[in-house]
Amino acid sequence: MMWWIACGLLAIGFAILLIRLMRIKNDIRQLGEHLSEIAYIDTNARLVTRTFDRSVSSLIQSINAMLKKNRRDHFEAQRTETELKRAITNISHDLRTPLTAARGYLQMLEASDLDPATRAQYTGIIRGRLDNLGVLMSDLFEFARIIEGNTTLDIQQVNIANTLRDALSEAHRELEYKGFRVDIDIPDTPVVCQCDPDALRRVLQNLLKNVCIHGKAYLCVRLTGNQIEIANQADDLDKIDVAHMFERFYTSDTSRSNKNTGLGLAIAKELTAQMDGKLTASKEDNMLTMRIVLPQKI
Repeated sequence: MMWWIACGLLAIGFAILLIRLMRIKNDIRQLGEHLSEIAYIDTNARLVTRTFDRSVSSLIQSINAMLKKNRRDHFEAQRTETELKRAITNISHDLRTPLTAARGYLQMLEASDLDPATRAQYTGIIRGRLDNLGVLMSDLFEFARIIEGNTTLDIQQVNIANTLRDALSEAHRELEYKGFRVDIDIPDTPVVCQCDPDALRRVLQNLLKNVCIHGKAYLCVRLTGNQIEIANQADDLDKIDVAHMFERFYTSDTSRSNKNTGLGLAIAKELTAQMDGKLTASKEDNMLTMRIVLPQKI
C-alpha cells in the first residue's frame, strides 16, 4: 500500500515538474519571439515573463539591462553622428569663407589700375582672412589633441588668484578697446587649487576672449574660494543656449560671421574636465555667467 502511495506521489511530482518545464519552455519561446521583434523595431519595450523561475527572471533582468544599454549607446551614436555632420558643415563653411574672400581680393589685386592705398587695403583684408584661417586650423589641431588624450597635464598646487590676475592683464588692452567697465574681486591672500597652470591660463584666456567677442559694456570677475566667476553683459542673450554653448563648433551667430570658430569654449570645457574641475554657464538677468570650480589643495 505504501508502495502505491509513493509511486502516486512520485507521478504527481513528475507531472508538476513536467508542466513547469513546459511552461518555462513556452515562456522562453515567447521571450525569443519578443526579443526578435525588439531587435528590429525602435522601441523602449522590455521583456516580461510570467514564470516565477528565478533563473529565467534573472536572465530577463540581464537582457533588459543589456537592451537599455544598447538603446543608450544607439542614441549616443546618433547624437554623435549628427554633431559630426554639423561639425563638418561648419568646418567647410569656416574654411571656405576666408579662402573665397582672399581669392576674390587677390583677383582684384591683379588689376593694374589700383592706386597704392586701395592695393594696401586689399592686401590687409587678405592678410586678415588668412589669419582667421590660421586661428581656425590652430584651434582644430589643439582640440583634436586634447580630446584624443595627447596632452599631459602637470597637476600641482597653483595660486589661482595670481593666474586669474595674469589672464586679466593679458586681456586688459582688448577689454579697454571694446569699452568694458570691469569690476574685479580677487582676494589678496593666496587661493591654492590643484590644477595645471598652463591649462588654467588657457581656459581663462578662452573665456575672456569669448567675453570680448560676444560681451558688451560690463564685465565682473570674482574669485570665491575655489570658484572663479566671469560674468558679462551680452548682445542677444536670449539667443545663447547655455546648455550647448560648450559643445564643439557651437556659436550663437548662425551666419558664423563674427570670426569665432566655436572651439574656444569647448577647449576650455575639456581642459577643465581633465583637471577634475567643472565649467558651467548660466543666464541671470541680463548677464551671462561662467563658473569654474577647481579641486582644492589636498
